[in-house]
Amino acid sequence: MNGPLGKDVMAQVKRQVQGMETGLSRKNGSSFAVCLSDGERGAYGPRWRRVALVCAVLLGSSALSGCQTTAMRNMPPAPNQPWNAPVDGNGHIIEGHEKGAPGQKGGRVLKMPAGYRLSSDRVLPQPAALGNVQVDHSYNLADLIDMAQSINPSTRQAWDAARASAAETGIARSAYLPHLTATAMGGYGILEPHNRFRGGGLRANTDSRLHGTLERQQVGLEWLLFDFGKRRATMEEATQKSIGQNILFTGEHQKVIHQVALAYYRYSAALNNVSLVRQSLENAHAIARAAAANLKNGEGTVVDTSQAEQAVAEAELVLARTEGDVETYRLELLTAVGLNPSQPLHIQIDNGRNIRVDDIRLSDEMVHEAVARRPDVLAAYTSLRAAQSAVEGARASYRPQVFMNGNVGYNFDDLHFRNLPLVNVNSINDRVHTFGSLITAGISVPIYDGGLRRNRLRQAHEREDSARAALQDTQNNAVRTIVTAEAMLHTGITAYQAALSLQKASQTGFDAALTAYRSGDGTMTRMLELQNTLLNARLSVSDSYYGMLSAAASLAYAAGTLGSSSVLSDIEGSLEEAPAPVPVSSRQIP
Repeated sequence: MNGPLGKDVMAQVKRQVQGMETGLSRKNGSSFAVCLSDGERGAYGPRWRRVALVCAVLLGSSALSGCQTTAMRNMPPAPNQPWNAPVDGNGHIIEGHEKGAPGQKGGRVLKMPAGYRLSSDRVLPQPAALGNVQVDHSYNLADLIDMAQSINPSTRQAWDAARASAAETGIARSAYLPHLTATAMGGYGILEPHNRFRGGGLRANTDSRLHGTLERQQVGLEWLLFDFGKRRATMEEATQKSIGQNILFTGEHQKVIHQVALAYYRYSAALNNVSLVRQSLENAHAIARAAAANLKNGEGTVVDTSQAEQAVAEAELVLARTEGDVETYRLELLTAVGLNPSQPLHIQIDNGRNIRVDDIRLSDEMVHEAVARRPDVLAAYTSLRAAQSAVEGARASYRPQVFMNGNVGYNFDDLHFRNLPLVNVNSINDRVHTFGSLITAGISVPIYDGGLRRNRLRQAHEREDSARAALQDTQNNAVRTIVTAEAMLHTGITAYQAALSLQKASQTGFDAALTAYRSGDGTMTRMLELQNTLLNARLSVSDSYYGMLSAAASLAYAAGTLGSSSVLSDIEGSLEEAPAPVPVSSRQIP
């Protein structure tokens, strides 16, 4: 009721009450205060005050109903019609009224454009630049990973979640300490009863009056001394949840490293493919020049020249598509790092590495160790421990609690009595100062609560069973992910070696065909086929190489060892790091 409509309604109520008072004053030929004096006060005053109060309540109820009805004007009119909410001059969506929005000088508010689209809110704060890219600097994978770990919003959110969970641990720990409360209040009150005495020859009207001030200051103490393990269970549950959030924080960093690495390898592959396609385009131009020279010397045909020009056009089309892939993967890399997609980026292409199949062999023991260090598995295990602590806390609710309460207070009362009935005293003043303290101790034993504790214990058991099943499923999924990543890496290494052999053979065949065609022995059709074969072989080498590196990063991520960019340069060494003291898969879970 703080809006314009509420103010109009309250003004109307005030006018109605004032009208009743005016009418009553005219009826009695005096002011409202005069007509309520002496004997007529009992006849007219309370009656008309009750009438005015009833009218005010009715008008207030009508006003509230009106507020509820007008609120429906701001909703979409139908499920198949757009929402035309009002906006101010800056495009900011506001609550609209017929006479203008709050803060405006007057006139009707602006309307949003028709259709299912919103207006641009120019008041909305622009996103802050989390990081800047140096245009004259070429970034390697380690630089991009370090930048991503600092500015990526997901790592910040995981950090905030870990801090919030740590605060929950502090909240649970506060239950062990006493709680002190200070209360201070004061007040002033008036009581004016109208007393009428009749009978026994006594007849009198007395207007008594009681008014006074009071003050209250109090310090209270509440301390739960002993609860048979309920607070300890709550504390353990909060601690396990906090540990789980810290584990997930580490897992989020590993996830960011993995995403940046994959985006970096895809972008590098796209850049490398552009250089390969440009080289193929140069070969196509060389073939076209050779065909034109043969045609000029009378050794070639127009068909050969047309085929050579067609090969040049096809190479230009492939180059355009490959350059489009470069832009797509550049945006993906900037997004993975957390940078503004409109910023330019120059990177150092990773090449020349060689990974052998024999270097990547995971035994069953290494798989179990990898499972025991994965963040999702460890987080699932902490969730199970938290659920077990919740069960202990639910059981402890059946046990008694020993507590202690205490308070220290000061009270001051200043009372004034006037015209007391049947007392031949004009006025009495009374001042009371009170200081007191009280300390109590007791025991609380729960007896019956309608099944509340039993149902909470049942819920806790169900959550424990669900957490146990989630842990088992997470472990099985982790093993499956590690084995799959290992197989993909083996396949990528094998494909890369085969692509190198294919590239070498294709290069030899194309060079021989080009030399033969220039000497007049070869055919254009055969030479173009070998040229396409060479381009596909080069692209296969590039794709399989960066696919192999991506598979290595995925294996390190699946094994839980992708903690920094150094792991990506020594994948086989990272998989052989010191194992955890006790693998989760072999722990005895109660």
